[in-house]
Amino acid sequence: MAVKPPRPRPFAGAGGVRLAITALLAVHVFISAWLVASVEASYTEGRPAPTEFHSLVAIDNEQTLIDVRIERATAFFLYTLQRDDTARMPVNTTGDDGQSQTDSDEDSGGSDRDWLKIGRNWIKVSLVLLVLSELVMMVPWKWRHYLRVFAFAMTLIAFSMFPIAYVASLGGGDDGGDNEGEGGGSATEGTPGAEIETQSFAHSEENVQIRPIWLGFELQADFSGYDLGLLDEDDRDGVIAEPPAENSTEAKSFVAFESTFNIELGQNLDSLLVLPLMWYFLPATRIKQDEKTYGGLLESE
Repeated sequence: MAVKPPRPRPFAGAGGVRLAITALLAVHVFISAWLVASVEASYTEGRPAPTEFHSLVAIDNEQTLIDVRIERATAFFLYTLQRDDTARMPVNTTGDDGQSQTDSDEDSGGSDRDWLKIGRNWIKVSLVLLVLSELVMMVPWKWRHYLRVFAFAMTLIAFSMFPIAYVASLGGGDDGGDNEGEGGGSATEGTPGAEIETQSFAHSEENVQIRPIWLGFELQADFSGYDLGLLDEDDRDGVIAEPPAENSTEAKSFVAFESTFNIELGQNLDSLLVLPLMWYFLPATRIKQDEKTYGGLLESE
């Protein structure tokens, strides 16, 4: 039979201690980075190889800061100077109803939401509610424990959903970016090669794998294809029709790219997990005891 560990008895000042610890943890989490995204990428084949670049994105309660570092970039910059930026794969510009793709994009563009801002506001409200719920624990109310558990669960859910809000914001829109140094809607904004569209590649292949990591997830993506921008205009239709023969002139347009994209919650956020332990070792006084205490105070007055 399992022996239950002894729980300390409640004392008069426990509520103030719990409130102080909760407020300090909430402020500590609020001023720290909420999300850190890193990109490690490199060209493995083709003219831009062996260029490597590393990007770091840090998101806090107000700003999205982006830092980019590039290594062995000579081949990449020569590659960007040589290729034709106007080369594109042929696409169908009209839908089944005859409406142009441009028109549909304009119609849907107005409904874009700033998911990152929504995620930030959700976290701020959750942290405030978490502190208030601990304040309510000092009042003899029978639902106070449920309110504290709800506030704690809401805070955990808010932070858990924040990476999803960040990924959702990558599709477009800005980040409210009036702040200097605040990034827009792309994880790789400012990263070399981010402006090269995949529509410029024929016979492209993509391989994406996602695996969970502590407080986040890791995405590994590989991409390869024949860059039409490196081909003469007369040779593009032939490469689009079928892959070029090995060792041919057109085969030199082949480009391969590997990247690892990590999205993790801030390292200081796991300090919130201390709160359930604090609840156990600093229990609240029982409601009946609180009522007697408050009743005695009222009678003495």
